[in-house]
Amino acid sequence: MKKTKHLVYVKPILKERWHNLHLQGRTKFADTYDTIQPVYSSKLGHLATGLDEEDAKRLGAILGANLQPSNSNEYWTHFKVKMHDKTMVFDINNALDEVRISVLRACKYVANSQKELEEGHWPEAKYLIFDEQQEIESEAKKVEIKAKAVIEFNKLSPGKRMDLLKIFGKVGDNNTADFTYTKLYDILEDDPQAFLKTVSMKNDEIAIRSLLFDLERTGIFRRRQAAYLYNDSQIGFDYEDTVQNLKNPKNQELLIKLKSDLESRTYDGARNALRTEAKAK
Repeated sequence: MKKTKHLVYVKPILKERWHNLHLQGRTKFADTYDTIQPVYSSKLGHLATGLDEEDAKRLGAILGANLQPSNSNEYWTHFKVKMHDKTMVFDINNALDEVRISVLRACKYVANSQKELEEGHWPEAKYLIFDEQQEIESEAKKVEIKAKAVIEFNKLSPGKRMDLLKIFGKVGDNNTADFTYTKLYDILEDDPQAFLKTVSMKNDEIAIRSLLFDLERTGIFRRRQAAYLYNDSQIGFDYEDTVQNLKNPKNQELLIKLKSDLESRTYDGARNALRTEAKAK
């Protein structure tokens, strides 16, 4: 059975340069090209071919060549990938093209994806790899994550939505059911993976993280740099440490006291608000 082509595209990155070729949509002068070949990596201790040992053996058997990443390996001395001023297409179901793409992925001048390029992982990149199949798989994964996030979102009670909003630090002054629904869905839209990770926490952890938000907002907890303090006693050296300490069964007495303090502080706040409103009338 004939294999389906797995095409990988490598295109030049258009940048503003002294020669102003970018104004013509070009990166090089006519009939010129760059040459990329494996170079020695002090971190790896051998040539950076991008191939692991298994792939080197597999592809070497197909090509009838020794692909071990040794400086003395003549195969790599003569191996070159010519990079022209155009989008180049490789089919990695072809063994030689798979080797070429592997070498390109290991080169500092070739960004492995648009996302990594935008995140600043390839500051010296002159070329960009676009793997059509990889991009499709990546998009499919994003759709799958969002679909799962929506399913979990639809299971949430109004109280749980409020707890999650507190964890994300997005509680407002007007916390109606419509507000919490809309605001939490905005969070889901912006980062489905973060939403799914948070909503998948155990109920007791969600409750404690929500409580921590209220304790800090009402002034029961205060911060000294990253540490959380209660009556000048340090509860945790940072947010995550504080959460874990409050989850600890040994600290249940403290947890009960904190909830009591919060209830009292919330009641006093509501009572004062009513008095202020009455005086205004």
